[in-house]
Amino acid sequence: MYLALMYITLATITFVLTMIMIYLERKYGLLCVDVHKIERPSIPCIGGFSIAIGFLLGISLSYVLNTTSFIEALAIGTSIILSLVIGIVDDLNGLKSRGKIMLGLLPALPIVIAGLYSPRPWIPFIGHTRLTIIYPILMLLAFTVYQNGANMIDTHNGTLPIFALSAHLFALLLKLFTSTELISLNLVLIFIVVLASYLPFNVYPAKIFNGNTGSFVIGSSLAISAVMLRAEVYYILASIPMFINGFYYISSVKGFLQKEMVKRPTYIDDRGCIYPSIDNRAPITLVRITVALSRASLSEKELVIILYTVFIVTSFTSCIITMMLGYS
Repeated sequence: MYLALMYITLATITFVLTMIMIYLERKYGLLCVDVHKIERPSIPCIGGFSIAIGFLLGISLSYVLNTTSFIEALAIGTSIILSLVIGIVDDLNGLKSRGKIMLGLLPALPIVIAGLYSPRPWIPFIGHTRLTIIYPILMLLAFTVYQNGANMIDTHNGTLPIFALSAHLFALLLKLFTSTELISLNLVLIFIVVLASYLPFNVYPAKIFNGNTGSFVIGSSLAISAVMLRAEVYYILASIPMFINGFYYISSVKGFLQKEMVKRPTYIDDRGCIYPSIDNRAPITLVRITVALSRASLSEKELVIILYTVFIVTSFTSCIITMMLGYS
């Protein structure tokens, strides 16, 4: 009963807070141009703040309701706060790509220091294996990969929240079908409730952008859940679209370059139709591949529907595959 009330409260506060952020950012001119629309509307830029506050509030309420220990609440909360601060600095001042990669390691430290992990991940055909020394190092890498990968996949209205929400939702279903310890699901439920409450404002046509703040916070939530739920293999499989996007982007531009330094992967005509760039210097991205494979121009609405579908189907398939491989 109390948990249900907590989730309702969390959803309401996240929803209202996002509306307040939209109002304040419009009032004080914190706006970005939506370049994928013909009319080029100016949209509030930093929706990630309300997501972070929602996560932090949920974790705090969990501690009050004794469903999360003090150490867990402190470590996870600190991780989210670090992600929030890095994102805000990036949104307001801009960070170099290599700086983002290094700073992306920091949100993993509270989890590592508090020991909120089991160095015995489940691996298909092997089972639970002991990685006592290397697992904390892999956690550090996972956090920066997920934060920067989330940033790179956040290209069009709603793509990042849909990607993260579908990954978390099917992780929840995976654990419901395979685990008897349901107390650990409270954390991923918090992430799901907050993202679902925020989604109406970012899904096409977006009323607010996530910003780098949102990308880093949402990316951290994926890494945290993978570790805390001990569902590393599932999250890796569900994140294949993100990995494909990042791999092709980095390999095509031959390094970690600022997005302002590279050509756009797509272009838009005066009818609002999106085409893949024919410039060899433009990066290869998931969006560019999707538009190219369609063999026709796509409107932004058509494009995001395809991407939403890809993310949801990938998470669903990953859940089924993980269960079929004997996850426990």
